[in-house]
Amino acid sequence: MGPLFNVDVIAEWLRSYGVWAILISLLINILISILGLVPTLFLSGANAVVFGFIPGFFLSLAGEALGAAVSFWLYRWGFGKQKKVKKENWKWLQRFNEAGRSRRAMILFIARLTPLIPSGVITFAAAISRMPFTDFFLITSLGKAPSIALETMVGHDLIRIGEYYPRLLISLFCLLLIYLLYRKKRI
Repeated sequence: MGPLFNVDVIAEWLRSYGVWAILISLLINILISILGLVPTLFLSGANAVVFGFIPGFFLSLAGEALGAAVSFWLYRWGFGKQKKVKKENWKWLQRFNEAGRSRRAMILFIARLTPLIPSGVITFAAAISRMPFTDFFLITSLGKAPSIALETMVGHDLIRIGEYYPRLLISLFCLLLIYLLYRKKRI
Protein backbone atom coordinates (compact mmCIF):
# COMPACT_ATOMS: atom_id res chain seq x y z
CA MET A 1 0.00 0.00 0.00
CA GLY A 2 1.45 3.37 -1.02
CA PRO A 3 2.06 6.23 1.41
CA LEU A 4 -1.03 8.08 0.15
CA PHE A 5 -3.23 5.24 1.41
CA ASN A 6 -1.43 4.50 4.67
CA VAL A 7 -3.08 6.03 7.74
CA ASP A 8 0.11 5.83 9.81
CA VAL A 9 2.22 7.60 7.18
CA ILE A 10 -0.41 10.31 6.69
CA ALA A 11 -0.73 10.76 10.48
CA GLU A 12 3.05 11.16 10.92
CA TRP A 13 3.18 13.57 8.01
CA LEU A 14 0.36 15.67 9.53
CA ARG A 15 2.02 15.63 12.97
CA SER A 16 5.18 17.06 11.45
CA TYR A 17 3.32 20.31 10.71
CA GLY A 18 2.27 20.96 14.31
CA VAL A 19 -0.63 23.40 14.60
CA TRP A 20 -0.61 23.87 10.81
CA ALA A 21 -1.78 20.27 10.47
CA ILE A 22 -5.38 21.41 10.94
CA LEU A 23 -5.21 23.80 8.00
CA ILE A 24 -3.32 21.25 5.89
CA SER A 25 -5.95 18.58 6.61
CA LEU A 26 -8.73 20.97 5.60
CA LEU A 27 -6.91 21.88 2.37
CA ILE A 28 -6.32 18.22 1.51
CA ASN A 29 -10.01 17.50 2.09
CA ILE A 30 -10.93 20.36 -0.24
CA LEU A 31 -8.57 18.99 -2.90
CA ILE A 32 -10.01 15.48 -2.51
CA SER A 33 -13.52 16.91 -2.91
CA ILE A 34 -12.57 18.79 -6.07
CA LEU A 35 -11.07 15.62 -7.55
CA GLY A 36 -14.37 13.92 -6.73
CA LEU A 37 -13.46 10.23 -6.69
CA VAL A 38 -10.59 9.91 -4.21
CA PRO A 39 -11.59 8.22 -0.91
CA THR A 40 -11.19 10.18 2.31
CA LEU A 41 -11.01 7.13 4.60
CA PHE A 42 -7.26 7.43 5.07
CA LEU A 43 -7.30 11.16 5.83
CA SER A 44 -10.24 10.75 8.24
CA GLY A 45 -8.39 7.96 10.02
CA ALA A 46 -5.20 10.03 10.20
CA ASN A 47 -7.17 12.96 11.64
CA ALA A 48 -8.49 10.67 14.38
CA VAL A 49 -4.99 9.39 15.16
CA VAL A 50 -3.42 12.86 15.24
CA PHE A 51 -6.17 14.90 16.88
CA GLY A 52 -8.19 12.27 18.75
CA PHE A 53 -11.33 10.48 17.67
CA ILE A 54 -13.93 13.22 18.33
CA PRO A 55 -11.84 16.23 17.22
CA GLY A 56 -10.62 14.19 14.22
CA PHE A 57 -14.21 13.44 13.26
CA PHE A 58 -15.20 17.13 13.43
CA LEU A 59 -12.09 18.17 11.49
CA SER A 60 -12.89 15.59 8.78
CA LEU A 61 -16.53 16.69 8.68
CA ALA A 62 -15.52 20.35 8.38
CA GLY A 63 -13.01 19.51 5.66
CA GLU A 64 -15.53 17.50 3.66
CA ALA A 65 -18.23 20.16 4.04
CA LEU A 66 -15.82 22.90 2.94
CA GLY A 67 -14.56 20.72 0.11
CA ALA A 68 -18.10 20.02 -1.07
CA ALA A 69 -18.88 23.76 -0.92
CA VAL A 70 -15.83 24.69 -3.01
CA SER A 71 -16.56 21.87 -5.46
CA PHE A 72 -20.20 22.93 -5.73
CA TRP A 73 -19.22 26.46 -6.70
CA LEU A 74 -16.50 25.30 -9.11
CA TYR A 75 -18.86 22.85 -10.79
CA ARG A 76 -21.66 25.40 -10.95
CA TRP A 77 -19.37 28.08 -12.35
CA GLY A 78 -17.62 25.72 -14.77
CA PHE A 79 -20.81 24.11 -15.99
CA GLY A 80 -22.42 27.54 -16.40
CA LYS A 81 -19.59 28.49 -18.77
CA GLN A 82 -20.27 25.49 -21.01
CA LYS A 83 -22.61 26.62 -23.77
CA LYS A 84 -22.50 23.29 -25.63
CA VAL A 85 -24.18 21.27 -22.90
CA LYS A 86 -27.91 21.72 -22.62
CA LYS A 87 -29.31 20.87 -19.23
CA GLU A 88 -32.77 20.47 -20.77
CA ASN A 89 -31.61 17.26 -22.48
CA TRP A 90 -31.04 15.53 -19.15
CA LYS A 91 -34.36 14.02 -18.04
CA TRP A 92 -33.16 13.18 -14.51
CA LEU A 93 -32.11 16.80 -14.03
CA GLN A 94 -35.46 18.07 -15.25
CA ARG A 95 -37.30 15.77 -12.82
CA PHE A 96 -34.98 16.78 -9.97
CA ASN A 97 -35.47 20.50 -10.67
CA GLU A 98 -39.25 20.05 -10.89
CA ALA A 99 -39.40 18.35 -7.50
CA GLY A 100 -40.25 20.54 -4.56
CA ARG A 101 -37.56 21.97 -2.36
CA SER A 102 -38.13 19.48 0.46
CA ARG A 103 -38.14 16.54 -1.98
CA ARG A 104 -34.84 17.69 -3.52
CA ALA A 105 -33.43 18.03 -0.02
CA MET A 106 -34.52 14.48 0.87
CA ILE A 107 -33.02 13.06 -2.34
CA LEU A 108 -29.71 14.77 -1.60
CA PHE A 109 -29.78 13.62 2.02
CA ILE A 110 -30.37 9.98 1.05
CA ALA A 111 -27.65 10.19 -1.59
CA ARG A 112 -25.21 11.54 1.01
CA LEU A 113 -26.10 8.71 3.38
CA THR A 114 -25.44 6.10 0.69
CA PRO A 115 -21.80 5.06 1.08
CA LEU A 116 -21.38 3.67 -2.44
CA ILE A 117 -22.15 6.84 -4.41
CA PRO A 118 -19.02 8.95 -5.00
CA SER A 119 -19.30 12.31 -3.29
CA GLY A 120 -18.17 14.18 -6.40
CA VAL A 121 -21.07 12.74 -8.42
CA ILE A 122 -23.59 13.94 -5.83
CA THR A 123 -21.97 17.38 -5.62
CA PHE A 124 -21.91 17.70 -9.41
CA ALA A 125 -25.58 16.75 -9.71
CA ALA A 126 -26.57 19.30 -7.06
CA ALA A 127 -24.38 22.00 -8.62
CA ILE A 128 -25.95 21.75 -12.06
CA SER A 129 -29.45 21.69 -10.61
CA ARG A 130 -31.43 24.59 -9.21
CA MET A 131 -30.65 23.57 -5.65
CA PRO A 132 -29.78 26.61 -3.50
CA PHE A 133 -26.28 26.55 -2.06
CA THR A 134 -27.51 26.91 1.53
CA ASP A 135 -29.69 23.80 1.17
CA PHE A 136 -26.81 21.90 -0.41
CA PHE A 137 -24.33 22.86 2.31
CA LEU A 138 -26.62 22.08 5.26
CA ILE A 139 -27.84 18.76 3.85
CA THR A 140 -24.32 17.73 2.81
CA SER A 141 -22.98 18.46 6.30
CA LEU A 142 -25.75 16.45 7.97
CA GLY A 143 -25.77 13.63 5.43
CA LYS A 144 -22.01 13.08 5.44
CA ALA A 145 -21.73 12.93 9.24
CA PRO A 146 -22.57 9.19 9.59
CA SER A 147 -20.21 8.07 6.83
CA ILE A 148 -17.41 10.29 8.12
CA ALA A 149 -17.91 8.89 11.62
CA LEU A 150 -17.56 5.38 10.19
CA GLU A 151 -14.53 6.37 8.07
CA THR A 152 -12.90 8.01 11.08
CA MET A 153 -13.48 4.97 13.25
CA VAL A 154 -12.28 2.45 10.64
CA GLY A 155 -9.23 4.53 9.76
CA HIS A 156 -8.38 5.03 13.43
CA ASP A 157 -8.88 1.36 14.25
CA LEU A 158 -6.74 0.24 11.31
CA ILE A 159 -3.73 2.03 12.80
CA ARG A 160 -4.55 0.83 16.33
CA ILE A 161 -5.60 -2.67 15.26
CA GLY A 162 -4.04 -4.31 18.32
CA GLU A 163 -6.32 -2.36 20.65
CA TYR A 164 -9.43 -1.99 18.55
CA TYR A 165 -9.66 -5.08 16.37
CA PRO A 166 -13.09 -6.17 17.75
CA ARG A 167 -14.60 -2.78 16.93
CA LEU A 168 -12.85 -2.78 13.54
CA LEU A 169 -14.27 -6.22 12.73
CA ILE A 170 -17.76 -5.08 13.69
CA SER A 171 -17.39 -1.91 11.58
CA LEU A 172 -16.13 -3.86 8.58
CA PHE A 173 -18.94 -6.39 8.99
CA CYS A 174 -21.48 -3.53 9.03
CA LEU A 175 -19.93 -2.06 5.88
CA LEU A 176 -20.10 -5.44 4.17
CA LEU A 177 -23.73 -5.82 5.24
CA ILE A 178 -24.61 -2.37 3.87
CA TYR A 179 -22.88 -3.23 0.60
CA LEU A 180 -24.69 -6.56 0.29
CA LEU A 181 -28.07 -4.99 1.06
CA TYR A 182 -27.42 -2.22 -1.44
CA ARG A 183 -26.36 -4.70 -4.09
CA LYS A 184 -29.38 -6.95 -3.45
CA LYS A 185 -31.75 -4.00 -3.88
CA ARG A 186 -30.15 -3.13 -7.22
CA ILE A 187 -30.57 -6.67 -8.60
